[in-house]
Amino acid sequence: MMQSRDERKRIASIVAMSSAMGLCSIPVWAQSDASFALEEVVVTAQKREQNLQQVPVSITAYNAEEMEHKAITSIIDLEKSSPNTQLRASRATNSTLTAYIRGVGQQDPLWGFEPGVGVYVDDVYYARPQAAVMDVFDVERIEVLRGPQGTLYGKNTVGGAIKYITKKMTGEGTGKVSVAAGSYGQQDFVLSGQLPLIDNKLYVGAAVSKMSRDGFGTVSTGYDIDTGTFSSSEENYNKDVSVARLSVEYTPTDNLFVRFAMDKTNDDSNQICGTQSSQTTLTHPATGELFLASGDPYDSACGTTHKSNVENEGFSLTAQYDVNEQWAVKYVYSDREGETQQFIDFEATPLDAFDVPAKYSDEQQSHELQVNYTGERLVLVGGVYYFEGNSAGAFDVVLNNAPYMSGSHLDLGIGGDVDTESLSFYLNGSYNISDTLTLTAGVRATDDEKNSNIQRFLYNTTNSFPYSTNQGTGFTFGNPADDVFLLAFTDINDSEAKDSWNEISPSVKLDWQMSDAMMMYVSYAEGFKSGGFDMRGNASTNPSVADGYDPETVETWEAGIKSQWLDNRLRLNFTVFDMDYTDMQLTVQTAQPAPVFFSSDVVNAGTAEITGAELEVLAQISEGLTATLSVGHMNAELIEVISAGVDVSESWEMLNAPNWTSQFGLNYDLDLGDSGRMVLNAAASYRDASRNFNNAICSCDQDESYTVIDASVNWYSNDEHWSASLYAKNLNDEEYKTGGYNLGSGELAFYGAPRTVTARLAYEF
Repeated sequence: MMQSRDERKRIASIVAMSSAMGLCSIPVWAQSDASFALEEVVVTAQKREQNLQQVPVSITAYNAEEMEHKAITSIIDLEKSSPNTQLRASRATNSTLTAYIRGVGQQDPLWGFEPGVGVYVDDVYYARPQAAVMDVFDVERIEVLRGPQGTLYGKNTVGGAIKYITKKMTGEGTGKVSVAAGSYGQQDFVLSGQLPLIDNKLYVGAAVSKMSRDGFGTVSTGYDIDTGTFSSSEENYNKDVSVARLSVEYTPTDNLFVRFAMDKTNDDSNQICGTQSSQTTLTHPATGELFLASGDPYDSACGTTHKSNVENEGFSLTAQYDVNEQWAVKYVYSDREGETQQFIDFEATPLDAFDVPAKYSDEQQSHELQVNYTGERLVLVGGVYYFEGNSAGAFDVVLNNAPYMSGSHLDLGIGGDVDTESLSFYLNGSYNISDTLTLTAGVRATDDEKNSNIQRFLYNTTNSFPYSTNQGTGFTFGNPADDVFLLAFTDINDSEAKDSWNEISPSVKLDWQMSDAMMMYVSYAEGFKSGGFDMRGNASTNPSVADGYDPETVETWEAGIKSQWLDNRLRLNFTVFDMDYTDMQLTVQTAQPAPVFFSSDVVNAGTAEITGAELEVLAQISEGLTATLSVGHMNAELIEVISAGVDVSESWEMLNAPNWTSQFGLNYDLDLGDSGRMVLNAAASYRDASRNFNNAICSCDQDESYTVIDASVNWYSNDEHWSASLYAKNLNDEEYKTGGYNLGSGELAFYGAPRTVTARLAYEF
């Protein structure tokens, strides 16, 4: 197939970036004798420990030391080096995750919607994206699995899975303290440790962290409507996050292992205020002048309060019993809950023309019983997974015309909750047909049930002011005594909005170990994301709101090669994939005249085809120097989108699906003799343009490709007690957008972090 001029330019850009950073040196070292080799990477992608090179899955794995060298301090940093992966803090939030893998994910973090990419912490599935932008500390490994993984993993892995694995205790009394300081007043503190209570049997461990930073910009506040002036400001894009973890591990016998873990995250960072990406038409009531867009992408002038908060906590119990050398049984129980309050300003002015105070809550419990069998030729993993949860929320659409900021206005209150119950059975087996040929097949049977309450009411409220924490009606943070009920657009109870869905998701893989250094595989897998109900649904314009929407499904063919060359000094893994994405759950929101204000519909209207390839290379150039290259290419195209009985796919595009992603990096490990060891790392990460909305081009889109350069220096003492690091991120100070809004009030954009420098000092005892 002929490549377009733009495609050829993109390929040339990636090749030029790689060559400029030293990839052209590979032919030189390739001719030399090998006296060193790459280390084996162990992963648990198939629920058992395996060599990465022998797993027929497209996977990127990071161990703790590698993440430290690469300055991976947050889960969203992983998108730079994982092909065809996008991990972002959701628009207007600090710690809510928007995750996409190979063009599959969930843009809207509203309660009731399920993520398309599963996040797992120590085998516990996180049902909601709030607080899923986790800082990386006290971690053993993170794995990013691309493609459906439903026959082995929890509830939703239609696009892929992210496995966050914390450190397992060693049984020794140890501790570590780390302090960091950096740009924009950054101050981080981490303390972790473990203590044996009964030698070789009972251990307790804990970790606490406090991450704080001033904002990248400011929000002008204290607006005087009579003079058109501002009297104060707040930090924008600041950080104030605390995390605590506690774990207890008990090994009463050689065959039994029990682990109890609990954690809590509290995010008191200011509500992020977006910046006008196109000029608003709103004017200062006193002067008649436009509220001009800021020349700084991190500055704004929102009229909502900045007192946001996200809390998330939970505990888990894991028990594993090895019956004998072949059979093992594992049980995982989890209980989690979270609370969120936020205030979003959709027009980025101090006026209450379109403000949205919102609150969410969720709770979940899950049980998983897993049985593992390991024989000479057959390996089996089977189990049952049960999940139940409630996700609830409410938000006010505060709308006002002149006189603005009067406290009295029309308000659209939207709220409700979703109860979810899911039961699934899975079985996955690998059979060695011969010494070199292995067939892996799996199936998952899932039964999902949901019921929902949905309310969409129109009020007139008389005591709701910008900058206040009681903005809105009694639906959220206001006083019900100040509200006058006007109209009910939607009032659906859980006996009306209820449904269930049954799905069978198969997978099959065939891998051929051509030699000790090369494996080829081909696979087919199906995944689905459960159906549900539109929490914003307007029954007055769409009487079928109570019927909900159906699951979406993804069928994926994948073929790959995993290989090591030159006496295990060059690792080269390459994958191609072809995906059929059907019954896509598409959210269509459009501005409407009063008193409707805006309409929202979620429909299974889309069909897409996604094809692509992924390349990951690791080269040991010399004893201390390694080079890495990851390249992802994706052609994601909507084939059909039915709207009002008409196919409108020609004007629609896939969102969060850049055609090209890549990273090239160099890592140099230098022995300093008696002075210790130093590790230098540099990487350039490239990302193509992408859309934020399926059905509209927005000035908030990242409409150009961009490259971000990161570098770090890490020093370690010979006694392994002291370490020091200097991290520089976005050295070239690239300005790029990570999300945005496009409603009748205007267009807003949110931006990635500017250039930052961080110094860290740690002591381990």
